Order: sequence, then C-alpha cells, then structure tokens
Amino acid sequence: MSHYDKNLKKTVEDVARESGVSKSVAARALGDYGSVSDEARKRVLDVAKKVGYQPDQIARSLKTKRTHTIGVIISDITTYFFTSVVRGIADVASQSGYDLVLCNTDEDPGNENEYLKILVSKSVDGLIISLSGKNTYLKKLIRAGFPVVLLDRGVEGLETTQVVVDNESGAYEAVTHLIKLGHRRIAIIDGLANIQTSEERLKGYKRALQDNHIPLDPRLIKYGDFKMNKAKEVTKELLDMKNSPIALFVANEAMTIGALLTLKKENITIPEEIAIVGFDDPVWGPLLTPPLTAVRQPAYSMGTMTCQTLLQKINMHGRERIVFEELVLKPKLIIRQSCGEKLKEKI
Repeated sequence: MSHYDKNLKKTVEDVARESGVSKSVAARALGDYGSVSDEARKRVLDVAKKVGYQPDQIARSLKTKRTHTIGVIISDITTYFFTSVVRGIADVASQSGYDLVLCNTDEDPGNENEYLKILVSKSVDGLIISLSGKNTYLKKLIRAGFPVVLLDRGVEGLETTQVVVDNESGAYEAVTHLIKLGHRRIAIIDGLANIQTSEERLKGYKRALQDNHIPLDPRLIKYGDFKMNKAKEVTKELLDMKNSPIALFVANEAMTIGALLTLKKENITIPEEIAIVGFDDPVWGPLLTPPLTAVRQPAYSMGTMTCQTLLQKINMHGRERIVFEELVLKPKLIIRQSCGEKLKEKI
C-alpha cells in the first residue's frame, strides 16, 4: 500500500523532497524550462505522477515565457457593440503579433469561470474580460500579478485597469431627450441588477426624472437581463398596465430588438403611440421606420484602448505596481425619429 495520501494536494516542495532534488530543480522539471539533467527530470516526473501532483495553473500562468496569445471573454458576441469591440481588440493584437482566443459566456457566471480556467491553462499572456459579476478566481489571478483588463463592466475591489463607458451620462441624456419632447411616463428596460452597466444606466434614468420633477414609478422599471426574449416579455407587461408608458428607454441592443418585436406584434405604432430610445446604436438602427434614436458607444475605440492597455501590462509583467485604474469613454446620443414630437400624455 502506498504511503502517499492522494487526498492531499501535493506541492512542488513535496515532489522535490521525494525526488531528492532542490525545489528550483523540481520546478524547472515540472514547468519544462531551464536547465535540468535528463536523470533529474525523469526522477521528478516519475515522482510527480506517483504522488498525483497537479500544477497550480495560476502560478504556471506567471511564467516569463510568452505565447503571444490573448484571452478575450465577453458576454454576447451577437451584439453589434461586442462585435465592434472585438474588432478593435483584434486589430491592435494583430498589429502587435498577438493571436486571440475568444470566449462567449452568454451572461453565465459558470461559463465565465470555466473559460477563465481554460485560458489560464492554455498559458495566454493576458486577459480581457467583460464580467458577469464578482469572480473569486479572477481576483486571485489579479492579486498574483496576472495581466488583466476589465472591459465595459467594472467590478468593485479588483485592482486592475477597467475600460468603461460613462453609462450614467448616456442614460441621462437619452431620458432627458424624451422628457424635452413631452414624454413623462417613461419606462426603462434595464439589464441585470448586479451588473455595473445596468446600475449606472438605471441611475441615469432616475436622475433625469428627478431633475425634471417627474415622480419615480417603480412599476416602470423592468429587467430584461440583456436578453431579447426576456425584453419581449417585460415589454408586454408594460403595455398591459392600466396606465401604460408612452416612452421606453431600453438599455442594450438585444433588449431593444425584443421590445421592438413586441411593439410590432401588438400593433403599437412608433412614435405615435410610444416612443423608444435604445442604448447601443446598431447598424440596423437607421434602417427602421422610423429610424431609431440611440445612445452610441465608442465600441471600436474601447476595443483598441483595452488591448493597448493589456499589452502594456504584459510588457511590464513583474514590474508593474498593481493598482485600480478606470478609463472612461463618453457615449453620444444619436437623434433620429423614434421619439417623435410632443405627444399628449396618457391619462
């Protein structure tokens, strides 16, 4: 019977001790780098296999040897916003001799965590990620000094660079525009309650109402989870209200599509019966009848800035002081005809 306890995680020190070599020699043999004799390497690898040694992926990720590969984790590649962001990332990466490994989480924290571990195991040189929420594993990576840049969504407590848009000001401008056109009963279809972008867009919505002395009606706040089908459902709920809204502010492209599909199904005319503003300005926006008023994010610029920032971190690897940094880009309201002129308030 083996005297090794397979239930205990074996460390490099354990393997070194059992192999009769120093820790540095064992580490080089296990990591396949540096100078190690064939005899010592074989002895170390045999012992590692015997005791069930599993390498620490985070520690391995901090090696100095580069793969010239960047991991990119986003929530929804089908949206024009993320497609444009990734194009910006890819252009900068390609110009700098880097390849991308792209992962799509579909807003699922489980998928996100799995992709993180896979990318680290593949020894990518750095990570760009649009988080679905707090992530303990990512926090460990950042604390260990692994190059990471957060994209679109910041997370409190993570000491790294975050490249984001001023969501609150974008939402404020959009809702204020509706108010100036005479709309007062304005609903919002927001994303996910625990996501920074959602919280900031909701904050901008509330501030616009407050600054224009319009009472907040909690019934007009709906969450579409950044999903088209969910937005279809909540739009129908809003339309079925006794005192339904005459304007909609929808907090991303996928949900805007869902809202538009429900309005079409219910034969609600835009902007005569209801006005609509979307957050994100997709390529199809001007093609609608009437064309869509939308908050345009500088998506491509976000991608290029994020990748440039990550490459700087990679080049400074091991010499960078880990600090929180937030780079904020400004969105722009693109006014078209989906909000209409001053309409008579519903009673």
